[in-house]
Amino acid sequence: LSQCTSADCLRVPAWWGCLFGIGANYIMHGYIWNFPSRFAEDCKKQPLKSLGSHPVDVFASLEVVAKLIQGSSLLCFLGSAGRSAAWEAVTSAPMWCWGILGSFVAAGQALNVATYNAIGNAGVYYGFKLGRTVPWCYGFPFNTGLRHPQYLGVVLTLFGALPLFVSKQLAAVGLPQMVIAWGSMYGIMSAMEQSGDNDS
Repeated sequence: LSQCTSADCLRVPAWWGCLFGIGANYIMHGYIWNFPSRFAEDCKKQPLKSLGSHPVDVFASLEVVAKLIQGSSLLCFLGSAGRSAAWEAVTSAPMWCWGILGSFVAAGQALNVATYNAIGNAGVYYGFKLGRTVPWCYGFPFNTGLRHPQYLGVVLTLFGALPLFVSKQLAAVGLPQMVIAWGSMYGIMSAMEQSGDNDS
């Protein structure tokens, strides 16, 4: 437990490099949210123009690229030893870890899928800021009182997977702290978006 709360990883450049690779996606979100007109202009030029005919489509394509960068950053950070430790942790995890994974991931992905079904790509990828009409949704999952159900879904997925991958070796390199920092980014994104949401 002490390793899971240790700040030693903060002194490791590779840990920060991985965090930047993960966080680049949210820097992109912040740029598009705060400068939508500039992003729309950027989408008229190469290489972004080749990613879609509308800024929303370009954003969706960039999101796929960002997810690949996040995954690659994490795999590079772990290295072969870390990936072996992760595999060992997964294969030796007790059933209660799998139970947490199953319940959290099921709930999280249900929120993700429901969000996409409710508001589509245009709603998820800032369509109301990028020139597409996105009516305010009153159905599920927005009728649960959740302002950003998709973000909660991702955080549930991250935290649900964490117990499965916690081992002495992975805790020593700062994986739990990485996941906590990763989840915190969604809190920052939620606060940013709530400050200027499409309430009409």
